[in-house]
Amino acid sequence: MLLAIAVITIPMVLFPAETETFIRETYQNIVNVFGSTYMVFTLLTVIFMISLCMTKYGGYRLGGEDSTPEYTNLSWSSMLFCSGIGGGILYWGVVEWAYYVNQSLFGIEAYSERAYHLASAYGMFHWGLSGWALYLIPTITIAVPYYHYKLGSLRLSSGLRSHSNSLVEHSVIGRLVDFIFVLVLIGASGGTLGMYVPVIGAGVSELFNLEHNLMLDLSMLALCTMLFGYSVYKGIYNGIRLISNINVILALIFLMFILILGPTKEILILTYSAFKELAINFAGMNTLGIIEKSKFADDWSIFYWAWWLALGPQVGLFVARVSKGRTLREVILGMLILGSLGCTLFFAIMGNYAINLELSGQMEVSSILANEGHQVAATKVILSLPFGKVFLFTYCLIVVIFIATSYDSVSYILASHIRKTGINYSEPTRSSRLFWAFVLAIIPACLFIIGSNRTAMDLILLMSPPILILSPIFVFSMVKTLRNHYH
Repeated sequence: MLLAIAVITIPMVLFPAETETFIRETYQNIVNVFGSTYMVFTLLTVIFMISLCMTKYGGYRLGGEDSTPEYTNLSWSSMLFCSGIGGGILYWGVVEWAYYVNQSLFGIEAYSERAYHLASAYGMFHWGLSGWALYLIPTITIAVPYYHYKLGSLRLSSGLRSHSNSLVEHSVIGRLVDFIFVLVLIGASGGTLGMYVPVIGAGVSELFNLEHNLMLDLSMLALCTMLFGYSVYKGIYNGIRLISNINVILALIFLMFILILGPTKEILILTYSAFKELAINFAGMNTLGIIEKSKFADDWSIFYWAWWLALGPQVGLFVARVSKGRTLREVILGMLILGSLGCTLFFAIMGNYAINLELSGQMEVSSILANEGHQVAATKVILSLPFGKVFLFTYCLIVVIFIATSYDSVSYILASHIRKTGINYSEPTRSSRLFWAFVLAIIPACLFIIGSNRTAMDLILLMSPPILILSPIFVFSMVKTLRNHYH
């Protein structure tokens, strides 16, 4: 596995320009082949999850009928949300709309008032129901065999099980699936870290008047790595659970103060208008890129569905681990509703605050984004708040903790994944959890050398095709297990 990581990272260090070009061209080839498939698969996934929730299978309790939840609703919800979001919501929630407002979609003129409303709605769409439904595919298809067959370790290959006598985890196919999973997980997580750590660097640069360079980004990466290394070292209850609870509460307080100290009325009006555009164009958003080619769908919607897919197994396996005692219906509704509403809050408050800055003429956010970069744009928006530097410090702190709460779960799953299957479950060793926490920092460090946010985004999509192909097989196996259980 370490040899595979070396094969990926060494070209990034020695040939950064060539690697960037290769990743970009490979991304385009994948989109050309699978683009519409991502859109169709995502739409079918949403329909399937809602339908499954309404059937008798929704009442299936993970761990047995007498099993009770290990964690309170607050802790479970916090870990569910934090493991699935990382630091991305704090960056994209502020500036994602600025990437969209220059598009003429659904007959709406670019930079018109409706274009701003639609841009806000698109952020909520990309981080809403569809994305969380994609997370649910690995979550429930792993959770069902994991608890039903009383497996001793969390492995993606267990999603291929459909009966108790299967030894799929030890087969050639099973080992190949698990190898692919670890490779996808490290690549997708590394690409995501490579996108978000520079946002912290930009904030720290502004706060302490430092030059934003490679060394600063590497220092911020080291800080994040140490934090999620410590968290995963302490385990789920004393580490991941605790830091997730703190982070969710801190984030909600942060959003509340933006709403109160910012232009409250304007933010609420813009949020209403965004919901209105979302309702009007929801069908079009789901089908853009299916009926005919769309550059916007290729660059954004397909990228997002690939992103959710690529990160889905890591989120799914972790949520499966902490969901003992809950029914499939609880897990499905929890991820669809709590996950979507949580993300919507960030886009509604932070995103619409930024949109109001541009519409009122206080700041040309979209111009700053185009000319000075995404990190600078997000930083300047936060600094425009009353007590701007206090908000910026808090913003950077929350991004760090969000990254930690997401990637400590990744480290935990990686450590669990390499263990042998058995009947009795036990925590992976602390040394193994800590080792994988540091391995996760290798790829983002290499991406800093390339210095392209788009390359990090493209790398994530490159990790998703195997999961796209395996997901229908996992669903078929899970449904067969549930049918056998009830019959």
